[in-house]
Amino acid sequence: MKYHEKELNLNDALSFWQSFEDGERLLFYHPQKQQLIMGAKRLKTFGVGESYQGYPYVFSTRTFFPSLKDPKWSGLGNETIAFQYYLVEQNGKQRLCYANEIPSILEKEIISRRHDYEVLANDYKEWQELFKPVRQQILAKKVQKVVISREVKIQCATTASIESVLKNLMDKNPNSFVFAYFKDGKTFLGATPEILVEKEKEQIMSYALAGTIPRNADEADEKQKSLLLKDPKNRHEHQIVLDSIAKVMRTYSDEVMIGETTTLELKNLYHLKTLIKAKTKDNSSLTDWVSRLHPTPALGGYPVKDALEIIARYENHERGLYAAPIGIMNEDGDGIFVVGIRSALIAGNAVYAYTGCGIVESSDCEEEYQETINKAKTILESL
Repeated sequence: MKYHEKELNLNDALSFWQSFEDGERLLFYHPQKQQLIMGAKRLKTFGVGESYQGYPYVFSTRTFFPSLKDPKWSGLGNETIAFQYYLVEQNGKQRLCYANEIPSILEKEIISRRHDYEVLANDYKEWQELFKPVRQQILAKKVQKVVISREVKIQCATTASIESVLKNLMDKNPNSFVFAYFKDGKTFLGATPEILVEKEKEQIMSYALAGTIPRNADEADEKQKSLLLKDPKNRHEHQIVLDSIAKVMRTYSDEVMIGETTTLELKNLYHLKTLIKAKTKDNSSLTDWVSRLHPTPALGGYPVKDALEIIARYENHERGLYAAPIGIMNEDGDGIFVVGIRSALIAGNAVYAYTGCGIVESSDCEEEYQETINKAKTILESL
């Protein structure tokens, strides 16, 4: 496949997204590279193991659980696809990659707007009914940790402006990976801080990201960071994730390096984070590593298999793409997969925001619920 390239100079790159209204699209912002990639109009769907050569970027998704039941998630996930058109913005420059004809891109000013919305129900009682049996499983030593989640139903007074939500997500969450996938009238989007796995040639990288504390006023931030780094409950939760990722990496690599545990600063929260690197000793693909690592105990729990069975038994909503792998790869198969947290599924004026937290033996029901509220601010503030 041969793509052509052309320089662009759009005042707002989101004009590209808006120019393909009703068409299948993706958006992926990489904060470390300060790189924005958007794709439009599906060109090819790849089979397992099929080469990506000739395609500048491919977009890949998986659902949290292998199968889906809820109709609102129908058609989303478990595909690797290439688009006819890509816009790439980096270092102040834009380039258009196109497979055939040059698309018509209409220059528009994307205005950040405020949506009138209503959170439809207080679900604390439902949370209690989920928390109690899960913690009982932990106290009974069936599992060490289970990550449970909420589906927060939000009704907007008008159809949600996806461009405005995306603009707000990128403006308000500069240290997060911002993603969006539109298909068949539905958009799954979010601003996630969490990398599942990244691959560059033989180098594999992942982060243990678990343990959370809210941010306070600026003058109290250093104290909050210190509290998080010293807190036994959060350190325990973080260590479970770190040990699990390192164990998987050591299974497939003779060279594993674990970095220092530090804090990741987000708009409303701090997280504990530890970098883990490995050198692959075989010809494993990035998607092989996705299968090996998903879900980490940061998204499912530990032991993973037992935790997933508990989630499937007690959670009343479908996770779909929430907390699931979402990735961008180049033609050599190198790239990055993040996990779809701090996220929402939007269809018309209906918004389904997803938020969760890890439950361990010392967890408190009300405190964990408050943590999910703090995490849901990412989506609510974008509205």
